[in-house]
Amino acid sequence: MEEKNGVLEVGLDEALDIVRKNNVKLIWLGSEPADYIAGLLDLKNGEIVGVNPNDLVGSREEAAKRRGAIMVCYHGNTSAVVARMMKQRYGVDSYSLKGGVTAVVGEIF
Repeated sequence: MEEKNGVLEVGLDEALDIVRKNNVKLIWLGSEPADYIAGLLDLKNGEIVGVNPNDLVGSREEAAKRRGAIMVCYHGNTSAVVARMMKQRYGVDSYSLKGGVTAVVGEIF
């Protein structure tokens, strides 16, 4: 785990440990279906869900539902911004997948 600009970034293995130990989800912030991303990351069914990033930064209730979750995007930039905004606006702690999906599976998008 590494803190960068106020955001806790985690690698995939650490993210999966957090998901399984804390009963939280990976939150996919991109436009592809979450099940497609689950296949790329070799995730178990239900470990990742798609959420519109605007919902997380625009609603205290939506952000609170995702407390402790791991934000995931293409390159790690959007997920870091969303995690930071959730913390700043609503005091909701979450994580960002370091480097995004491309850090795990390479440049596919």
